[in-house]
Amino acid sequence: MKANLAELRTSLLEFCIRLFTIIKMFTWAQPIVTYFKYYKELEENMRNLKTIFEGLYIKKEDIEQRLHAKQIPEHEQEAKEWLKEIEKVISEIYSIEQKLGEKKHLSRVCLGKHVDEKTSKVKELIHKGSLYESPEKFFKYIILGGGVSAGYAAREFTREGLQRGELAIISKEPVAPYERPALSKAYLSPKSPSRLPGFHVCVGSGGQRLLPEWYRENGISLFLNTEIVNADLSLKALTTSSGTIFKYETLVIATGSTTMKLTDFGVEETDAKNIFYLREIGDAEKLVEGIRSTRKGKAVIVGGGYIGLEVGAALRINNLDVTMVYPEAWCMRRLFTSEIATFYESYYTNKGIKIVKGTSAIGFNAKSSNGEVKGVRLKDGKVLQADIVVVGIGGRPLTSLFKGQVEEDKGGIKTDEFFRTSFFDVYAIGDVATFPMKMYNEMRRVEHVDHARKSAEQAVKAIKASERGVSIEEYDYLPFFYSRVFDLSWKFYGDNVGETVLFGDPDPLSKEPKFGSYWIQSGKVKGAFLEGGSNEENEAIAKVARLQPTVVDMEELSKEGLSYALKI
Repeated sequence: MKANLAELRTSLLEFCIRLFTIIKMFTWAQPIVTYFKYYKELEENMRNLKTIFEGLYIKKEDIEQRLHAKQIPEHEQEAKEWLKEIEKVISEIYSIEQKLGEKKHLSRVCLGKHVDEKTSKVKELIHKGSLYESPEKFFKYIILGGGVSAGYAAREFTREGLQRGELAIISKEPVAPYERPALSKAYLSPKSPSRLPGFHVCVGSGGQRLLPEWYRENGISLFLNTEIVNADLSLKALTTSSGTIFKYETLVIATGSTTMKLTDFGVEETDAKNIFYLREIGDAEKLVEGIRSTRKGKAVIVGGGYIGLEVGAALRINNLDVTMVYPEAWCMRRLFTSEIATFYESYYTNKGIKIVKGTSAIGFNAKSSNGEVKGVRLKDGKVLQADIVVVGIGGRPLTSLFKGQVEEDKGGIKTDEFFRTSFFDVYAIGDVATFPMKMYNEMRRVEHVDHARKSAEQAVKAIKASERGVSIEEYDYLPFFYSRVFDLSWKFYGDNVGETVLFGDPDPLSKEPKFGSYWIQSGKVKGAFLEGGSNEENEAIAKVARLQPTVVDMEELSKEGLSYALKI
């Protein structure tokens, strides 16, 4: 009975979407479309309004301080009137929040309309407030970037002791720091999809969810939708696209990575409406809309790495006809062995996903009248029909602002074991940092959320320890990577170097597959991989990768398999 009801709801939703699409074609129906959006997107738009309002609140505090210090005499009365308008908006937003629980359809439409109006008003006030705020701002600490690292660094600052007004986060994104991995997983789910504020940091590691108001409550200034176009480290100054200058005592660079584009490889026609990349929440929103408008259509995934595998699974769950294409001999070439990859490729094939290996996308068929490409041209001459294209071909660290100012290594900003750069008062964390990997006695750069979190915490501890004149332990990171797709979940710890020993049952037809691999170099275990492990089993392979025990007989190790790790 429950299954039938679920199917009925799904069919009804698909019907409404189709009807909604048809209605949009008629000019006379635009008011209906607008009211439907008010009703359907009320909660999401309210969250967006509150996020935008946090930016207004920061301006409010700044201008109140300037008025108190009599720094804007020529606009004093106007600024006071502006503050009165803000108080009125605060009251109106609070009133809307109080009524959000109402279920009446017309009430929701009215509230949706009010939210839309208040969003426009807040944006107007933000723009107007720029006339009265200081063109130069100073903070003791500035975190540049608004991703995972920024959120975890902010939390660590509050733990280590932070005075109100000492810390600012500057981010190009329109929302407070969030757990980026959710974008390629739960965000794309057709059933109970994850949405903000559900995955703001620091929930990814089991911590408190830091909502936008958390930053304000802790005296942290959160500058969203703010782009830095120039960084002068010698002057300790960051300049925004609007001309505002931020000065600091200590800077934490957390700019992360940007997606590599097909245009980087000479592929043209990549500006079509149905070609998507996935890095930020805005990308994910566009992709979700693309999925909704392409029910049971054909999807082509370009790339066989993290994004390719995770988005490919998500699109298949959304009932799209999925084809994955990548130039490597097998998926996740940088981490998986061919034996491990064979399992996942077979599993995907059994789920109905077609895999094309050993070739790459070189272009697209002509755009249709609505600005969408119709197919993906491959290097081997084949053409894959496509209603939607998702490109996941890697990323590169965002370091251009600091070129020629800090020492670089292996594509990132070179740091010490405390994430201090060649500038004494500048730190770099997350994807952009190339740091000493103590376990392997070499410099490395790691692009993964686990390192983003831990490097942020280490850097802030080091900053505060330096101020107190005390020392802390060096960063001793154990490389860790993971992924979840369909009903699968794998984890990897350590280094994937040397010979490999496969163990367990890598049968893609198993109901609950569980298998793994050890990497052996110079007679020692260097890395360990496990699919389908429990918490205890995953902790065991992590311990093995950390301790690097000696292996005497590799054939015996294969027989022992997971039990070898459990007894260490």
